[in-house]
Amino acid sequence: MGNVTITDIAREAGVSKATVSRVLNRSASVDSNTRERVEEIIRRKKYSPSTVARNLAYGISSIVGIIVPEIDNPFFGELLRGASSIADKNDLTLMCFNSDDNAEKDYKALKTLKDYRVRGMLYTPATDYDTSEQRKTVTKLIESLDIPVILMDREPAAFERYDGIFFEDRKSMYEATEKLILAGHKKIGIINATLDRGLARIRQAGYRDALEKYDIPYDEKYCYLGDYSVAQAYRHASEMLEKEDRPTAVVTCNNNISMGFLKALQEHDMKIAGDIVCIGLDKIEALDIVGSGFNYIRRDAIEMGKKAMEMLIHRMAFPTAAVQKVYLDSEIVIRKL
Repeated sequence: MGNVTITDIAREAGVSKATVSRVLNRSASVDSNTRERVEEIIRRKKYSPSTVARNLAYGISSIVGIIVPEIDNPFFGELLRGASSIADKNDLTLMCFNSDDNAEKDYKALKTLKDYRVRGMLYTPATDYDTSEQRKTVTKLIESLDIPVILMDREPAAFERYDGIFFEDRKSMYEATEKLILAGHKKIGIINATLDRGLARIRQAGYRDALEKYDIPYDEKYCYLGDYSVAQAYRHASEMLEKEDRPTAVVTCNNNISMGFLKALQEHDMKIAGDIVCIGLDKIEALDIVGSGFNYIRRDAIEMGKKAMEMLIHRMAFPTAAVQKVYLDSEIVIRKL
C-alpha cells in the first residue's frame, strides 16, 4: 500500500491533520463519531506512526542515545551490554552511534538524537574538544538537546558540568608498571595514543609515576605514541621488536593497541612472556580462554554501562540534583611474568 501518512488519513476522514494527531494522542477533545471514523481508517490502512512522529506528538520519548568512539573495541561492546540490561528493565530503548574517534561523526550523531527527541544520552566524546571552535560547536549541539547527559570513560574539560563515570586509569597504569618493575624489568616500553588526548596523558602519567618511584629514568625511545587503532599499534610494535635494544616488557593502553602488539609479536615469531612480557589495558576474552599468558588490567565495562544508565535514570528523575562523578577501580590480572 506504500507509506501512509497523517495527511492521507486526514483527507479520507475529511478532518484536519491536527484532529488525526489528537486521535492518535487519545485526546478527549475529539467527538466520538469523528474518533471512530478516523480509527477505522487507521486500522484499514494499517497506519503506524513513526517513532519520530510519536515523540513529536507526545513531547517525550522512550529512547536513550548512546555515542561511543570505538564500536569494534570489546570494551565498548561490554559497556553497551551493561547499559542495555538496565535500559530494558526500565522500558527504555537504546539508539547507538559509533564516532570512530571523529568529531564530525559526534556532531552528526548529536543532530540525529535531537531529531528523535531522546530522553537522555550516554556519551563517550570522540575527542577532547580542545580548540575553542570545536568546544563551541559540540557544546551548542548538546545544549540544544536539553536532556540529561552522562559521560563515560573520558572526561574532557569541556564537559565538566555533566555527570560521569570513569575508571582510575592513572592508578591502574601505575600498578601495571610497578608489577613489571617488581618482576625485575627496567626497560619497560609503552604503546599509547598521542599525548594531545586527555586519556592518553592520564595513562602515560601512571606509567611515569611508577618509573619515578623506583628511580628508573623515563626514556622516550621506549614510548610509542599514535592512536588507539590496531593498525597503528602493529606498526609501533613492529618497530619496537626490531630494535636491538628493545624493551623486555611493555604496557599497552587499550584493547586495540594490545591486538596490534600481539599481531606484531606473532609475525616476529615471538611469544608473550618468553620473549617479551606485556600487561594490556582491558581483557581480551579469546586470549583468556586459551590461556595465552596475556596479562591485563581488568576494567569491568559491563558494570560501567549499568551504573551509567542508572545515573541517567536518576538524573532524569531528579534534574536539579548535585553533579555526580564516579570513579571505578580496576584489577591487575597476572597470567605470566
